[in-house]
Amino acid sequence: MKYLYTDGRFLSIAKNNVSTMVQAFNYGTAAFEGMKAFYSRERSKWFLFRPEEHYRRLKQSTSMLDIDFEMSLDEFVNIIATLIRKNNDRSDVYIRPIVFRSQKGVGLFKPSGYAVSIFTQPVPHSSANEYCCCFVSQRRPVDGTYSVKITGNYVLSFFSQREATNKGYDVGILLSTNGYVSEASVMNLFFVEDGKLLTPSLACGPLGGITRKSVMQLANTELGIGVVEGKYRPARLLESDEVFFCGTGSGINYARQIEKRRFNLTNVNSIAKKISELLTAVTQGEVSRYSDWLRPL
Repeated sequence: MKYLYTDGRFLSIAKNNVSTMVQAFNYGTAAFEGMKAFYSRERSKWFLFRPEEHYRRLKQSTSMLDIDFEMSLDEFVNIIATLIRKNNDRSDVYIRPIVFRSQKGVGLFKPSGYAVSIFTQPVPHSSANEYCCCFVSQRRPVDGTYSVKITGNYVLSFFSQREATNKGYDVGILLSTNGYVSEASVMNLFFVEDGKLLTPSLACGPLGGITRKSVMQLANTELGIGVVEGKYRPARLLESDEVFFCGTGSGINYARQIEKRRFNLTNVNSIAKKISELLTAVTQGEVSRYSDWLRPL
């Protein structure tokens, strides 16, 4: 990465001098998105995955912070496109737009304007990860403030991931404040029982992920598998046939183990692997009926 975008300008990363005095740095009052552009070597261009969905969620997040985010969708996408072309990383690219309250100094009662910063990071294509997981002590709130992507909320993800790492596991799985399975540290979660696909309801506090939404649509429309959203106790995961995770940045990844329960990842009929292959085909532009999920840059 050579360049990023901050407050109307494309800057060298060495000149990105946002002050540590801004309200967002001190109080976590920033909204963000995790987006991805997939690179096609055959066509020598990038395809941005579901930008309308990400833009809509970013607007929801900024609204919760009383930020009137005025940038249009087209302007938003054009800035991302320009930034990706300037960095010219000929690989898949992760994109992090951040909209933050820019008032400087201590105090939350001062009126604050906002600024926008966007940076990108090349993501080499890799196969799905197989994770050893554990349940962690942190609990995912179920109120509305966790329904969007606000930076201050993600200290919970930090603590849950740190706990899992300290226990010798790869990924932590959070329960909701009322004891139901919610999500992994930074990924949504699905599991399979007798050929049925299940995922925690949004009432259990998981983020309404865009890849989560895509997985549900592909499973239903392309594989004929309905997805049941519900409230599930941890024992349901330990008794299930498969568990997998998804996220825009991470793609589809599998649970190899949860606590002491090990899963068979060699199953040729694995629903997780079928969904992973299908999602990959969609992001590579190989499934024409989902071409509207991709915007060429």
